[in-house]
Amino acid sequence: MNVTFASASNLFVPALVLLALALGVALYLTRYPALHPRRRAALLAARTVTLLALLFASLGPLVRYSTASRERNRMLVLVDHSGSMEVRDGDASGRTRREVADSAATAIAAELSGRYDVRIAPFDASLGPIVTPAAWKQAAPARGAGETALGDALREALDRVDPDSLAALLVLSDGAVNRGEDPQRALGSAVPAFGLVTGSASDPPTTGIGGIDAPAEVVIGQPAVLTVTIRQGSRPASRGVARLSEGPRELGHAAFELPHPGSTTRVPIPFTIGERGKHFLAVKLDSLPGDPIVKNKRRLVAVNARPAKRLVPLLASAWDWDLRSFARGVESDTSWAVLRLVPSGPSAVSALGGPGASGSAPAARSGTQSLAEVLRDANVIAVRYDYRALTPERSAEILRFLERGGGVLLWVDPSNRPPAEGPLTQALGISWRDTGRSVASGATLELTPAGRAHEITLLGGDAASATATWRALPPVQVPLALNAREPGLAPLLIVRSGTEATPVLLAGKIGAGRAAVLNATGVYRWGLTASGLAGGAGVEPAFFGGLVTWLSQGAEDRAVRIQAPDLTPAERPIPLRVALSNPALARGARASVIARGRLGGTATLGPTAQGDFAGSIALPEGIYTLQGRVDRGGRILGTDSVRVAVGEQGVEFESLNADPSTLERMASRSGGSAAPLERPGPVMARLRSPEVAKARIVELDLFHNVWVFVLLILGATAEWVLRKRFHLL
Repeated sequence: MNVTFASASNLFVPALVLLALALGVALYLTRYPALHPRRRAALLAARTVTLLALLFASLGPLVRYSTASRERNRMLVLVDHSGSMEVRDGDASGRTRREVADSAATAIAAELSGRYDVRIAPFDASLGPIVTPAAWKQAAPARGAGETALGDALREALDRVDPDSLAALLVLSDGAVNRGEDPQRALGSAVPAFGLVTGSASDPPTTGIGGIDAPAEVVIGQPAVLTVTIRQGSRPASRGVARLSEGPRELGHAAFELPHPGSTTRVPIPFTIGERGKHFLAVKLDSLPGDPIVKNKRRLVAVNARPAKRLVPLLASAWDWDLRSFARGVESDTSWAVLRLVPSGPSAVSALGGPGASGSAPAARSGTQSLAEVLRDANVIAVRYDYRALTPERSAEILRFLERGGGVLLWVDPSNRPPAEGPLTQALGISWRDTGRSVASGATLELTPAGRAHEITLLGGDAASATATWRALPPVQVPLALNAREPGLAPLLIVRSGTEATPVLLAGKIGAGRAAVLNATGVYRWGLTASGLAGGAGVEPAFFGGLVTWLSQGAEDRAVRIQAPDLTPAERPIPLRVALSNPALARGARASVIARGRLGGTATLGPTAQGDFAGSIALPEGIYTLQGRVDRGGRILGTDSVRVAVGEQGVEFESLNADPSTLERMASRSGGSAAPLERPGPVMARLRSPEVAKARIVELDLFHNVWVFVLLILGATAEWVLRKRFHLL
């Protein structure tokens, strides 16, 4: 306790009080000598106590002392429940690391409960619930699973617990961190952290997958290679086979041999995928005799398969210079290829030998096939806008393609009449007149206000450069006098003939996809500009390449987007996020996710501060399609879906030996200490010491203290009563 006097530097008031005290004592000793000594002593004591209390108060005394209450000294114990904690080297009896850590957490909480308000929480890839020691002891033991993200758990713990009340953090773990933020950076020096390391620092007697190098994307029908790193623990020489499979079908395998303990080998497994889309592949090691760990022999990976080139089917009855110009512009990007199709009957199409205009497209299936089969592997299709290509059956199929997110270019044919009115033309929102009369070919192309901001007509530049480029291009013929209706396609390019403006290029959104209408012939002349004659491609790559790219990106217009990781470790919930393209609509809306698969489920998501929805869903191992849906007031705002898998990722089992250095660095930087769990003496001694407990400084101002003034009043009253009783008034 520390006592200071705020008025010690000002001696005037204390001097006056001392003078009054001396005068009072002198008066009682000299003026009233006839009083009985006891009465004189009583009066002298009353006056002395009163004046001393006044002197003490006039000095402005401040009393400071520290106090450490249990409520303001919380200790949080974090217990590692990751997959590596299931290794049976926790103690000599063969218990798992998790079992030893759980029992140690209970014992430490009981021992330090008198000094700290102890709370316990498990963690693996995320922090679990924070509970009291009694609730921890009663909870059913959970098997360790998932990866170790100690840094993320520390940061979340500091967010959940008031840092001012947190005196210490104690981590019980094997120290092997393989996910998330660095523990030292997450903790800093805000709270002293202590660590108790469980497990052996030597490798256990096991052989397992130490890593996988898998391509994120492969080409359909072309061989690819997946490389498996296999690591040997403290066991004798091992031989086995690594197998790669998709469901029940094996895609490839390779033998491996590990000659001595601690050795590592890399095994390449060639494989080929024949269908496009997302594929979930399983890597497994054949069972090794006497190996106590099973989970380090399986791994799930996700691979996307795509065609060697993205096809753009081109459906037209005849091949002309304009269509050749289109093919050149599209195929200037070597990842695209044009596939020429001709109508066959009311609903089918035929591929003309497979190669496109430049012969670079992959071979198509010979013979006649339905348009639906062609569109199954396409993102964009170009179609002549005439009655031969767009029969009612093919128009309906193209409309369905648009509604599920595809892109369609409709190019008005200069020779054949437009298709009959139907659902597709109504969805486009365009009509025509004077089909027998074309607009004059000498008209100059003009950008509309919408065209000055659209990526198709900007040609990779800005509005000023695009305007100059379009005006400098050779004129084109406009076959139809079109009218655009709201809310259909928007005109981007127009030509003027007198006072009449006719759309040349229209673009917009139809259903979940994108559509464009090109109302021009003689477009091939655009490739014969100065740059084209000099050996370049003119504006063909910028216009047709940019047009096809924009049409293929219809997925970006989705009103609702669902986000979920491709792979989620078994026994962990899948984190979900559903976002609206217009966050303002999130107010009052509800979001849910339905999982369809072997064993499905439903999850309701909650709103976030960012205007989207977040949550999670727990599913058993398997492959699922997650469909997110947002509705508001009974009206569906949009849906989206994604394929995911739940399975053994095995990252946690790449290194199974305990790593004390992680906890030692964390403890050293934060002001704590670390030790092995079997020798916890140094850590427990620090936790019992007074220096760790958080003390609160209490400051008491005695000048404004009630009891000082009570003493003054009682002293003055007592003196007055005594003087009256002794007949001295």
